[in-house]
Amino acid sequence: MSGDVKISVETCRRRIARAILWLYRGRTCEEPAVSIAEVLEDPRKILIIPDLRAGGLFLGAPKFRAIRSRYPRAEISLLTDARREYIAREMPFIDDVILCGDFLLPVGMKLRDLIGRLQRREFDVTFCFGAPDGLLPAYLCYKSGGKLRVGFHADDVPFFNFRIVPRPEPCYEAERLSLLLRTLDIAEGELGWAISPEGAGKILDRYLGERRDTERLVGIDTSSGIGPPLSFRQWRGVVRAVDENCRAILFFDFDQRRVANRLKETLGARALLFQTDDLPRTVALMEACEGFVAGNTDLFHLSVAMGLPTVGIVPEQDAPRWAPADCPWVRVVTRTGMGEGMGRRIVEMLHEMQNSALQRR
Repeated sequence: MSGDVKISVETCRRRIARAILWLYRGRTCEEPAVSIAEVLEDPRKILIIPDLRAGGLFLGAPKFRAIRSRYPRAEISLLTDARREYIAREMPFIDDVILCGDFLLPVGMKLRDLIGRLQRREFDVTFCFGAPDGLLPAYLCYKSGGKLRVGFHADDVPFFNFRIVPRPEPCYEAERLSLLLRTLDIAEGELGWAISPEGAGKILDRYLGERRDTERLVGIDTSSGIGPPLSFRQWRGVVRAVDENCRAILFFDFDQRRVANRLKETLGARALLFQTDDLPRTVALMEACEGFVAGNTDLFHLSVAMGLPTVGIVPEQDAPRWAPADCPWVRVVTRTGMGEGMGRRIVEMLHEMQNSALQRR
């Protein structure tokens, strides 16, 4: 029942967003003329609004650091929701983190208070990395008070005064985000996710104890993400297929704690529970894993960025958007294919990628 309710809320959110975006089509916004070249020459204050869905921070992080490299003297603020604060505050290229709620509609006292706080910052530039069909990031960009507001949208809407039209065919989300940087001639580099060996050692000692050097580990992320989460029965098929010589680290968020606890009961001592509310600890435990299995969650995109053998479980129509094509350490399983025997197939995929990685070395 809870899954049905969640689906209906997401469907309602999308329909409301489409309706409001349609009402804004063709509208004009009276505001002072802006010299794009002058504003982008040396902005003092920059606001970055990421895609506020799962994966938005990890997919966007290399872009955020590129903006920092281009504007080293600017004060850069990052807007995110409270659930991902623990990720945002670990980004050294961000000066300040501003938290926002999960607003179904662009109305209400909390939203007005947030808009007031944004406008008092007097941002020179607001970069919006939200999806072209996303309402909240675009609306907050519109109301942020930024002199220059850069974002994606296919239609003529007043949210941005520098609008980037994405290509119509589906593409990997990281490629879409890079389009913003290329349009503004901002050089993009690589970004790795790791912590010091000493710090990782202390974390592994705490969670794995004396078995840390001899134990084989597989990461399974049951956290909520984009779309309804997998059921307990579907996850049970995955965890039961894990090699008996391996131990599963069950990553979970607050919303999925009950599913994670039931899976722990299924595996017993072969499972380790870890709630994802601390990024260094999460990275250290993921680095210790031979492979990683997840839905369309934050940790799926982190695992891809870390180069771990990763199996993502996503809706078939969304695979080109959320999984990089021709990536040797990533495989995708569609949600419709999560039937009997798929758990074993997922574990086999991990073994195949591990063997391929060893051969490449």
